[in-house]
Amino acid sequence: MKSKFAFLLILVFSFLLISPPMFASTSDGTIDSTYKYAWGENVGFIDFGSTAGAVHVTDTALSGSAYGENIGWINLSTVTNNNEGTLSGYAWGENVGFIDFSKVTIGTDGVFSGSAYGENIGWITFGTTDNKVVTDWKPASSRITTHHSFSGSLIRPIVTPITPPITTPQVTPTTPCLNGALFNTNTGFPCSVNTSNPSDGQVTLTNITRNLKLTIPLMNGPDIKDLQTYLNTHSYNCGIVDGIFGNKTKQAVIKFQLANQLKGDGVVGPMTRSKLK
Repeated sequence: MKSKFAFLLILVFSFLLISPPMFASTSDGTIDSTYKYAWGENVGFIDFGSTAGAVHVTDTALSGSAYGENIGWINLSTVTNNNEGTLSGYAWGENVGFIDFSKVTIGTDGVFSGSAYGENIGWITFGTTDNKVVTDWKPASSRITTHHSFSGSLIRPIVTPITPPITTPQVTPTTPCLNGALFNTNTGFPCSVNTSNPSDGQVTLTNITRNLKLTIPLMNGPDIKDLQTYLNTHSYNCGIVDGIFGNKTKQAVIKFQLANQLKGDGVVGPMTRSKLK
């Protein structure tokens, strides 16, 4: 009886050792509760690990939102991952516009590195010392599965690398944009099709009635979208048509003012509006 019981114990022990599960966090990671802050040169610290933001990192994308007390929430759901930690795409902040993550990577240690850029806020830097953002997600090629073979009294671990899955290149959608827009305001992708059809939202300059200028917090609204579209279509490049009056929009306004013999102060007042035809 004792020998049968011992034999059953050995069978159960062997079964448990055959294939222990890989931790799910390596393929669907969260942000460390201590190392979670990036630094914005113009906006201060940005928290990628808040409970409310619920940021996750998977093999294909980021999800959730980061938070900066000076700029509010930044939606990360349109930032993609190539399963090896190379990020791309644009995050979106309602107060700051699009932020480009194409220069950000995640290492085999889970540490974010590089910098993201928003034309309205400048660079957001991911440090590698105390000021850093860390996830428990790991690049696919750096993960391993461990299983064991049982022979007599010896347990021999066998380590097998996981072959990275084949990914399909992302196809940029051909969504029509406003005439002169450089980026689609919903997806953040560069415009591949432009339209000047009035039914598609052609700019109406009569909507611009207030004084527009660079302020803190940044001014925003449909009249600024109209201004940006006008500037882009008249070769005064102000970048993304996002309805936010940032530094690039101000520089485009100054170029427009100087070309029209106006004072180059970057403020769209009555004199500047009279030249917008």
